[in-house]
Amino acid sequence: MKKMKKIIGILIISLYINSCEEKPVISSKSEFYTDSIYSKYLSEYRKHNIYLPNGFNSKKKYPILYATDGGEIKENNFYKRTLDSLIDNRIINPMIMILSHSNNKVADSVDMGNGKKFYLTFRNYEYANDIASISEDSLLKNKFKNHMLYFNDELILKVENELNQNPNKKDRYFYGTSNGAGFGLNLLNKHPNKIGTYLCFSVFGGDIQSKTWKNNVYYPKLYLRYGNKEDISLKKDAEFLKLKYKELNLYADISDFEGGHDSNKWNEIFTEMISKIFTTE
Repeated sequence: MKKMKKIIGILIISLYINSCEEKPVISSKSEFYTDSIYSKYLSEYRKHNIYLPNGFNSKKKYPILYATDGGEIKENNFYKRTLDSLIDNRIINPMIMILSHSNNKVADSVDMGNGKKFYLTFRNYEYANDIASISEDSLLKNKFKNHMLYFNDELILKVENELNQNPNKKDRYFYGTSNGAGFGLNLLNKHPNKIGTYLCFSVFGGDIQSKTWKNNVYYPKLYLRYGNKEDISLKKDAEFLKLKYKELNLYADISDFEGGHDSNKWNEIFTEMISKIFTTE
């Protein structure tokens, strides 16, 4: 009898422990906070911001939007304010957003020949391969490649494991602007099976036309916007991609907007676009 009681006691304790472990994490309000991971590819800790919707439940699965150019979270943050409003008003379905911080520390400088220097940040080397590839510094030369390995192999895996998410390609999204969008198009081309949809605005440094585009590869959906007052190279790259996607019989929504290289315009288009892509209807 004593032995039976002991066994039952162990079973009760075991059931209690399991019930605690399986209890889902449920958020009573939206959250927007900063976390970090150590990257073996970049040999440093890297920060990222995480947005979790009101009512987030770790047992449920959500679409995840990964973005470049995350930074210090300030009061009345655009992304939190926008996502809260769209989700709370049932315009879009609940979603997760991850913003990888850019490294804006000065990495190098270029003599402009007039006594002045142009300073390049690590962000320039991590986001733009056409800058990194010509560097004579071996560390900077490999920054773009190593940052892509960090983003694709470390950041996504770590975040999804921690949030108990296991999305397939179609439930992962990417958002970037300027050099961050250029990095995104490189990611799209090199790792087409990881993320299903890309939102890229005012793309700089994508080195788009020199890439190899294979006929037997199903490249992600692409939503691309550029300003009609921006450098003509952005229009040429956009026209190239429009023709390439048509040639490959893939989905691309590419057009210009009225204006230049303007973050306020990007925010406006971002709001319109995610309202369409993540719509509840």
